[in-house]
Amino acid sequence: MDLILRQNNPQKTALISPNGIVHYEITTTKTGTSRETHDVFLSKIMHPTDESVAGEIEWGDCFTPTFVRYPLFNGLGGQMGKMGFGMTARTFLYKRKRFSDSRYFLDSNGLEYKWKTQKGVGCVLTSVHDDKEVAKYTIGSRLEGSFAGEKKTFLRIQPCSLDLDLLVLSFTIMEKKRRERAGDLPSLVPHEDDVQGDGAADGGGEA
Repeated sequence: MDLILRQNNPQKTALISPNGIVHYEITTTKTGTSRETHDVFLSKIMHPTDESVAGEIEWGDCFTPTFVRYPLFNGLGGQMGKMGFGMTARTFLYKRKRFSDSRYFLDSNGLEYKWKTQKGVGCVLTSVHDDKEVAKYTIGSRLEGSFAGEKKTFLRIQPCSLDLDLLVLSFTIMEKKRRERAGDLPSLVPHEDDVQGDGAADGGGEA
């Protein structure tokens, strides 16, 4: 299954199948109604068919961590962010080695998955227990469908038991971070050095 990015920006795009069906809409807005929340950038991952929320990312900065909200977390790791309870991105997507780019996460059944950056390809997701590829984010020319003849970035997802909402949520965080390191992310979210090693920037970052 291929999900093609309408815009080449993980924080503001739609994920579309080759036949033109929109599976996810990802929007990022600056939100907040008080002094405490005036600089919050919130990404929402939506199912456009019923407008249900698949997940939310409350992007942090050099002072506050990034928070992730996903219905199946069921309160696990719940902490209070500026926009409500959630799990910190550091808890959700955790490292095993301090200086590694790879991040791990667990699905609702306790199975572990690993995102890693692969040079010349993009982000690759594998299942830890058998090291099989689950998904790959890359770029290529489309040969058929609504985007035939166009060069597009896309997620290629293999048949798997992993919840697709969780896959897309984790991908959005990983791809933003990869682009921050490469310096090619459009400025939807402010980028600052993460002096505390606890925010969303790359200096030790939360996301």
